[in-house]
Amino acid sequence: MDLRSRPRRSSQKQHSSHQQHLSNPGVDAFRANRPTGLPPSVARVADRTRLSAELLAAILEVADRTRVSLDDIELADALADRLLARRRDRLRLAASA
Repeated sequence: MDLRSRPRRSSQKQHSSHQQHLSNPGVDAFRANRPTGLPPSVARVADRTRLSAELLAAILEVADRTRVSLDDIELADALADRLLARRRDRLRLAASA
């Protein structure tokens, strides 16, 4: 089966407890280092990719492991997606207030 056509698991329910342990200041510091001059869509993908990689490294560090599993990658990607979505929601809410 081609990995691109593989259905993704709904990680929101399975990994919701992991989201509570992450702090948003780390996301803000991470976003401060993003490259400038990129189109918005490219910048969003770059942000998510970098954040996902950082989260994956943190997951391995916390678990004291050196090998990554597919579940680790999916968890890091799901967390990155949720953290960036929450940040967008906060910014949108602040702009409308």
